[in-house]
Amino acid sequence: MAKNILSFLLFMIPFFSFSQDINPIQNIWLFPNPGLPRNAANPLFQDSLSLRPFQVHQPKLLMNQINQPLSGQYHFDLEASGEFSLELWLLNHVNQAIGLEVFLGTKSLVGIWDKSFQIEQETLPMKPWRSYWSHLVLIFKNGKVSFFENGTEIRTWDFTGESDAIFIQSYLEEEPYMKLDHWVKHLAIYSDVLSPEQIQEKFSAHEHMRDSGLRYPDTFHFLAEPYLFPSDDGMRITFETDRKANATIRYGKELPFQTEIEVSFISGNIFSQTIPNLDPGTPYFYQVVAKDEMGNMLDSGILTFKTKPKGEVPIVFGVVSDTEARPQINEQIGLQLWDERPDFIIHMGDVTDGGKEKDKWQWTQEYFPGSAALTTRIPMIPTAGNGEGDLFWYNAYHPQAEPGGYFGYTYGAGDFIVLNSNRKDQLQPGGEQYEWLKNELAKSIATWKFIYMHHAPYSSDEDDYGNTWKSSSTYGDREFQPLIRLLEEFNVDVVFFGHLHTYMRTFPLREDQIDLEKGIHFIQVGGMGGNLEDFAPNRAWFAEKTFRGFHYGTVSLTQEKLKLSVYRADGALIDWLEVSK
Repeated sequence: MAKNILSFLLFMIPFFSFSQDINPIQNIWLFPNPGLPRNAANPLFQDSLSLRPFQVHQPKLLMNQINQPLSGQYHFDLEASGEFSLELWLLNHVNQAIGLEVFLGTKSLVGIWDKSFQIEQETLPMKPWRSYWSHLVLIFKNGKVSFFENGTEIRTWDFTGESDAIFIQSYLEEEPYMKLDHWVKHLAIYSDVLSPEQIQEKFSAHEHMRDSGLRYPDTFHFLAEPYLFPSDDGMRITFETDRKANATIRYGKELPFQTEIEVSFISGNIFSQTIPNLDPGTPYFYQVVAKDEMGNMLDSGILTFKTKPKGEVPIVFGVVSDTEARPQINEQIGLQLWDERPDFIIHMGDVTDGGKEKDKWQWTQEYFPGSAALTTRIPMIPTAGNGEGDLFWYNAYHPQAEPGGYFGYTYGAGDFIVLNSNRKDQLQPGGEQYEWLKNELAKSIATWKFIYMHHAPYSSDEDDYGNTWKSSSTYGDREFQPLIRLLEEFNVDVVFFGHLHTYMRTFPLREDQIDLEKGIHFIQVGGMGGNLEDFAPNRAWFAEKTFRGFHYGTVSLTQEKLKLSVYRADGALIDWLEVSK
């Protein structure tokens, strides 16, 4: 009992400075996703999680230090005390230059551009905590400004001027679809001056938020909003809460609900439950309701899914990969895919940039917030990339996968086989996955056979397989060639993969040569959020189509025909392929 009490107290220590000190004028935790439009709008996605309510749509002319195109301007009222503290918790997980600037009235207090501070025309390098995070506190009192980075005071200077408002401007043009609240994860304004001790405590509390993967310090919330995996006669629903709770799923073909089931937790606070005995190819409504030990309620709102059809009926599925570190790109492509209403989506891995055991935040603070509007309604079925190559959180969040991160399923006229290409040793003849795959392909009677994995058997990339600006390249990972011979033996139709953050489609290939009659189509779809890469200076011999930019695809599939369409993030068509049986 004493041990349990001690554990509880140690758990609560990081939240002390969030709840027991001076009350802020503003206190906003920011995980913006506007959700889906029109009738698909849902209370999980709301303006209180974004800076949209504070945006100035006719910006004021301010005396800025940073000479970059303005992306947004935001206004925050101050109280009339003449002193304040501004606290920002920043996550910079992108590779292009981004900036913001804080103003008191019309005068610039401090700016950030390309990972450097701009203070009184002086440039100082930022020193992020754990590569991506910055806890900043700006204090104004009696004509002096003090500036703290990650708990340490780095500068104090005189400042003439007062105002009843703070403005923050953003400069984000080099990162498409990014807004300030994709960078700022917490913003608080206090009418008093924080002490150095309070600032250090607040930095420590934010460190805990990052390490635990929590989005909010004291609000009962989803760490993973409900998401879907279709079984042969039902639907598996998985989600995670930030604390222990009891949960139920209500479901039915129409409203109000007539049926509900209790949900089992599978590890920690991750819940997963298959709703069995559903009608095939049928739309359903569902709702997740959870109650914590204090009686607080958590409600997903009313959501929808459609069950898997029986037989080789026509289907449409989405194709994405490498969501990684840009929830804003996940959101944008999610909106485009929602308009297509695919039956499900395949994801070729790097769900996260590096979401291994000690980096849960890349799942709960990036991937799930960015993708949940779509994945609460459309199943997203990923393979494991190198970003989650230890399989710790991948297996925890995907109970349908085998422990080794590979599995298969049938949908419509296609057999879909998901490989864990992080284990190349297992994909050699005699290896665990190789022999399992051989048996799966031998049993397959589907009209179409699809393989998807993360790493690239063929690649036009400029430097992943040899620096093509200085020397030669293998143009893909040659260790996969024995695997490809097996796929050719069983007449696999398409191999989807990601890893490289560009789009590439090969000519049909067989025995490492172009074969327009019997070849396999290799399609690299790596553009849902990772840092964009580039191609070799000369076309690779196998490449039929290449594109650099964020993108996604859809496939319509019947017994007789496959049609692939690939689009930019804004919905413009960039490639099209039709294959007939």
